Amino acid sequence: MKKTVLLTLFLTLCMQPQQMLSWISCFCSQESPVGNRKPLHPEHPEHPGYPAHVSAYAEERSISNLPDRTPREQQKTEMVLIPAGEFLMGSSDTDADADEKPVHTVYVDAFEIDVFEVTNAKFKAFVDANPQWRKAQIPDKFHRGYYLNHWEGDTYPTDRAAHPVVYVSWYAAMAYAKWAGKRLPTEAEWEKAARGGLIGKPYPWGDEIDASKANYGSKRDGTTPVGEYPPNGYGVYDMVGNVSEWCLDAYDAEFYHVSPKQNPLAGHELPDVLATFTEVPENKGPRVLRGGSWLNVAYRIRVAVRDRPAPTYALNFVGFRCVRDVLPRTPQTSR
Repeated sequence: MKKTVLLTLFLTLCMQPQQMLSWISCFCSQESPVGNRKPLHPEHPEHPGYPAHVSAYAEERSISNLPDRTPREQQKTEMVLIPAGEFLMGSSDTDADADEKPVHTVYVDAFEIDVFEVTNAKFKAFVDANPQWRKAQIPDKFHRGYYLNHWEGDTYPTDRAAHPVVYVSWYAAMAYAKWAGKRLPTEAEWEKAARGGLIGKPYPWGDEIDASKANYGSKRDGTTPVGEYPPNGYGVYDMVGNVSEWCLDAYDAEFYHVSPKQNPLAGHELPDVLATFTEVPENKGPRVLRGGSWLNVAYRIRVAVRDRPAPTYALNFVGFRCVRDVLPRTPQTSR
């Protein structure tokens, strides 16, 4: 300590002011000895093994969440990182549906999720590149006759580019996600992202319904442009209301009683459903739809609510968003 003080005093007397400031800055920035530092968690961005693209993505996300950035500016950052970890899935509220119970602990790997629901403009790029999914060419087995019902031919209404695409079946959503290099979220991934880091709250923002935070209850007579309402704690928009969103899972009313603790997925193994989704017959059972929509009452836009339409279901309140794995996915594990 004495040597350090004497050295600093000597340099203060002998150095030019600019040189002195440069030396002191360098001296103060020296890291503590390695032996005194706590080891970094493998998922910490500064850990040597942490994927470079994840670290860069986390930095980009922190910039995108600055309050002076508009939703349109945030579109440049199309996905946000949802960290790996446990959360409480389901609801124990007295008015919760039976299939929302019991509340159970689920662990999901880290993943990225679309900041916004897939828009008409983005879906048009998909159908333009994949003629077999255009209105006039999509096989009947993939919809019930209402596919892209609001479009004229292969073109969406001119004022609806930034609105979420609707009238899309589960099959069409799966096809878009595959084309985009992504996939649909599992039901567990969707609920974790929707909760925004909150624990045990019915809505992404807290305990009480708030008309300023979501498009619901037919208050707007249809969809609104993505990002018009505030994001949740993870920086994701419209996780409830606007449009209901397809998930990867088959619907199982009893699944929460037997759900694997880690990366649960009902009805399939992940590689199988991604590879063979066009072969999943409609009569195999309903799929999971989450989040409620612009026409649902407040009770139906709670984050724990589970809907169960057929995979051919395509109406004016049904849309989707996509996710992408960050690291190789850990297999499902039993409780």
